[in-house]
Amino acid sequence: MPEPSEMHEPAAAYGPPAEAASPPTGTAAPEPWSHPWHDQLGLLYHRAIAEKIRHQPELRSVAVANIDRWMARNDYPRSVVRALLRWRELLEGSSVEELLDAMSDPSEQGHQRRQNTPFAGILTQDERRRIRDDYEKATTR
Repeated sequence: MPEPSEMHEPAAAYGPPAEAASPPTGTAAPEPWSHPWHDQLGLLYHRAIAEKIRHQPELRSVAVANIDRWMARNDYPRSVVRALLRWRELLEGSSVEELLDAMSDPSEQGHQRRQNTPFAGILTQDERRRIRDDYEKATTR
């Protein structure tokens, strides 16, 4: 993942804050701070990003620009390049609803896809912190 200094614009430039996401329902909460816990946190982040994209579909261009910038470095393993190219296909060739479904897919395939997310810079630091804090409170009682 690139450093924040590599982002072209602050996340606040992309509209109103996303609402804090609710923890996923229908499953037992994973052990706090475990890998599955972080996978669920990533899902919550992506659900919040998806809501912002639902209201501002032009935000897809932020992810495409991230992919272009990262691919220009030409120093990623083939598996990461394949994942980024798959994201590009979704971003440029799918409807907004298809993209949002892929972003918020709770399956193992969805978790794998989110390991190489191109959506850096869409949520603000405060939005990410609120989502993480709410999830932490909900899962560590």
